[in-house]
Amino acid sequence: MRTRLSLIALSAITLLILACADTDRSVPVPVPVALAPTPAPIALSFPQDEGPHGNRLEWWYYNGHLQDETGGEYGFHFVVFQSLDSSGLENGQSPGYAAQFGLTDVGANEHIEDARFSSGAQPQTGLGLNGLRVADWTLSANSGLHSFDAGTDDVRLTISMTPTKPPALHNDIGWLAGPTTGWTYYYSRPRMAAEGTLELGGRQLSVSGDVWMDHQWGEFFVLGNPAGWQWFGIQLDDGSELMITETRDVYGNIDALYGSLIAPDGTLTSIQPGSGELDLATEGSWISPHTGARYPDVWIVRLPASKLEIRIEPVVADQEITSTRPESAIYWEGKVAVNGTRDGNPVTGEGFVELTGYVVPPSLHWR
Repeated sequence: MRTRLSLIALSAITLLILACADTDRSVPVPVPVALAPTPAPIALSFPQDEGPHGNRLEWWYYNGHLQDETGGEYGFHFVVFQSLDSSGLENGQSPGYAAQFGLTDVGANEHIEDARFSSGAQPQTGLGLNGLRVADWTLSANSGLHSFDAGTDDVRLTISMTPTKPPALHNDIGWLAGPTTGWTYYYSRPRMAAEGTLELGGRQLSVSGDVWMDHQWGEFFVLGNPAGWQWFGIQLDDGSELMITETRDVYGNIDALYGSLIAPDGTLTSIQPGSGELDLATEGSWISPHTGARYPDVWIVRLPASKLEIRIEPVVADQEITSTRPESAIYWEGKVAVNGTRDGNPVTGEGFVELTGYVVPPSLHWR
């Protein structure tokens, strides 16, 4: 399954460091809480499932491709994570929140990013998500309209997004389960029309464009390097979209490759692991000057049954997200350009790629 960041893993790592820091004291090494038994999935319902759920981990994720009134081109990603322990909201658990924001200014070849953290219950009224706040950033998510306000000292993006296609339920029912890592609900809104205001370099710009949204929640764990994934959210200019996930196991070996091909009318075709319907290859690499991580740099995707072949390339090399915690959770999240052919005809598009598990965590020094 595709997962992005584990605040649960952060807590476990923090406790483990504390336990190992002083061998003169007898401090037990914590044992992770066992995952709940995998339940039978239930049908998703909208707008109810736009809102929060009482599960271990949940997030609302957005990436977008924007233009200002002068033709300036930008990419952004914004995500809010909600984390609970196994007791859940129904037992009075106070959730923790982490949010991350990144902006790519294509013309300036620049990427800016920041993060916010907070905790405490935020009761919701009505259906969906309304006015969730992480420090000074806010997010609302409802079937008819999504909006957020986020930024850094130098950048601020205030944007409204209207879905133009129905929700895409991955694996046909919007639910996935792994053999050891747990289960998750997962759907996307693969194309939303966006309008808003971007404050950048002392200027206030009107921006518009297309946005991809993911919503995921469940009872699962996320493993770090060498485990991880490559994730792709592609919007093609023929009106179709493509989601691809490639995951790696604890030995760094590829253990699953799957996805969803979404037609212009919203019809979804699932691409199952091991089906041979999808081929993903990488070309070249980029080495981060911040972390030393070596990330894949160019990708070739082939879907033989759909007669689709595309080449994916970053528009800016350095789109690494380093403001997260802990260091092992650093990832690359970037705007990409897409070119290729479909049924022998040229096809273009744009998208976002997410790469996790490429940063080697610092060693724990045992005494």
